[in-house]
Amino acid sequence: MQRLLSFLFLLTLSLSIISPNAFAQIEFTPNNPTVIPMLDPVEAAHDHFHERRYAEAIKAYEELLEKGIPKGGDTYTPLRQSQKDSIRLMLGQSYSKVGEDPAAQRIFREIVDENPDGSYATQAVHRLGNLYWQRYQFRQAILQCKQILDQHPNTAAAATAAYLVGQYQQTEGKTEEAMESYKYFLNNFPGSPYRTSAVNSLIRLYIANARYMEAEELIQKRLQSYPDDLMLLEQLAELYQQQDEHPRAIELYRQAIERDPSNTNLRRKLGDLYAKIGETTQAVNEWKKIVANETNQTDHHQRLGAIYLSHKMYGEAIAAYRQAIRLNPQNSYLYTQLAAAYKIQGQNEDAAKVYIDGLQHVGLAESQREPIWEAMFEIYEGAHHKALQDKLIAQLQKQHLRESENPNVTMTLGELFFHAGRTTQALETFRQLHQNHPTHIDMTLERYAEVLARNASPRAADFYKAVIDGSRNRTRIRNAYSKLALLYQKMEKWGEAIALLKELVENRQASIQNRLLLGQLQLHGTREPKAAQITFQPLITQRLVTRQLTEAQLGLGECHILLKRYTLAREVLEPIANRINRYQATARKLMGDSYFFAVDFDQALKEYNQVIQISKSDRLTNDALEKIVLIQNHQDYLKIPLTDYATALQLHLSGKTEASLQQCEGILELYPQSNIIDDIWFLMGNIYRESGKNTEAINAYQQVIARESPIAAKTLINIAEIYRQQDDLANATAIYTKLITDYPESVIIVQARQQLDKINKMQQKR
Repeated sequence: MQRLLSFLFLLTLSLSIISPNAFAQIEFTPNNPTVIPMLDPVEAAHDHFHERRYAEAIKAYEELLEKGIPKGGDTYTPLRQSQKDSIRLMLGQSYSKVGEDPAAQRIFREIVDENPDGSYATQAVHRLGNLYWQRYQFRQAILQCKQILDQHPNTAAAATAAYLVGQYQQTEGKTEEAMESYKYFLNNFPGSPYRTSAVNSLIRLYIANARYMEAEELIQKRLQSYPDDLMLLEQLAELYQQQDEHPRAIELYRQAIERDPSNTNLRRKLGDLYAKIGETTQAVNEWKKIVANETNQTDHHQRLGAIYLSHKMYGEAIAAYRQAIRLNPQNSYLYTQLAAAYKIQGQNEDAAKVYIDGLQHVGLAESQREPIWEAMFEIYEGAHHKALQDKLIAQLQKQHLRESENPNVTMTLGELFFHAGRTTQALETFRQLHQNHPTHIDMTLERYAEVLARNASPRAADFYKAVIDGSRNRTRIRNAYSKLALLYQKMEKWGEAIALLKELVENRQASIQNRLLLGQLQLHGTREPKAAQITFQPLITQRLVTRQLTEAQLGLGECHILLKRYTLAREVLEPIANRINRYQATARKLMGDSYFFAVDFDQALKEYNQVIQISKSDRLTNDALEKIVLIQNHQDYLKIPLTDYATALQLHLSGKTEASLQQCEGILELYPQSNIIDDIWFLMGNIYRESGKNTEAINAYQQVIARESPIAAKTLINIAEIYRQQDDLANATAIYTKLITDYPESVIIVQARQQLDKINKMQQKR
């Protein structure tokens, strides 16, 4: 080891005395830092504008106009006039973008006034008029342009202003004024680049207002100067066509086509004219020439079909579309157009055959099938089309027996069942395809489940279950669980919803949203605050987005309230209630509840009053107002009945139904003359209703109405809802009608009217 160290020392020493030139052949490139060129200040200012940083753009443009382009240090290069005008134009636009129209107007006028014949002046005139035009202030835009005309006659700016006056008047609907303005412009500014546009606008106005002689005179005059202008020939042909001078129009179209044989627009118009005057053969010949060079034969026949259909030549349209379908049998659009040719003639069964044929050829993808069904609904959906439904289903059932292995036939039969309202048979049919075509059937089941859910059909649950049972895609299964849980929540099937979500939790597939929903269902559905607390508590310690964390905290706070842990509840809720956020009013309302159930009614009043001040929700405001009225109107018997009511309500919200009912009955017995008796009967009605004891619920509610209570209106709405849910539409209608008649000032009648409308629609469908 010592010998090795000695050798290394001698080697180092020898290298140190070698001439530097010994290594001259090796040259090391110095590692200089990369110099990033500075962005051009003009381009930097433009970048601010194009990226909508208008305040920064204004600052940058004004600095450039004041100082010029920086050269380095404190020196600047003055702007050329063209640069100056360009920057000022952009500065004016920046001011207009931030709504500072006076500043923008001043800048645009300066550009015009300094050099009215300059190219930037014409742009400034456009921008100046646009300040008002984009706000539909046509009068002001016209006034600005006329001022420029007066101040700078015979200039480029004046020409632009004169043209814009006509344009603004035309847009405003001032036809006569617009025509006069265009004529003034054409007479005074013959060299303007806007001349052709003005001529075309004036010709269109003449024709639209049946001033054919003036239109023809103007066109003929222009043709003398521009004999090869196809647009003028086309306009003259249209002019003759409008005056029913068809031979002259045809001749002009032919002249124009000879000069531009590839112009399909001219051929289309010539064909249309032939069709209009009954010369069908010539029309068809012209239309065929339009597509003669079409390399795609399907498009060839499709375009012909569209032309024939637009001219009510149904036989020709049908033949063209059938030929297109033979060439491309998987194009769903072709089937919808062919069917349209039959539907227009009232031949719905023939149209239906086309749709069914299409559904069996376009494949299983939703993107191809959905357009056909959207077109078919008109002749298939609804009870009034039952005869056609039965006929088509019977035909497909026979075909399915012959071709049971054909997935297109099976899918079509399932869809026919579904859209005829026979959802059980539809589901059975779709299941036949699930194993061999899982992706398509997953999507079909999901789509139809959502349709059923939107229509409040309980059958939606069966379709979601079919996805869960038959899908191979874990993500789809998890989504189906979530959607089914939400559906059960809407149907108030709390136990089923909770069971699904617990299964996701146990399988470690539950999202944060699933867990939040589970807690809410336990808290407000099955009334299990202890179970809900166990669900919410772990979420508080996780890294969640603000919305989810706040929802978990609110749920946990409410659990503490119902479990009589009022201090803990306030510790969770107070930070939310004290900061401005979308959940502030909810947290403040729960703070009020924590004091209400703790029988600190004075503090509860303060909290509820704050809810009214900050809430943007009608529901929260109404809840707070009801509690305020409850506290203020029930001070009798030293507030003992109110205290007992709070206990009964807390027991109910905690899921202790029997104990809550016993508490209510005790209040009725001990304080029969108390002001709170109406609220006790109402609470009992709610408890019975949630327990599914509708007869007892109605009896309890009737006690409130018999006492002519101030809360009678909302009691009636609850009775009506019970009848509606029982499908007893006659009694529901009677109660809603009584509510509207007897309590016309109540805000609840809006809901009553809405429900009556729904009932009427339901009865019409039956």
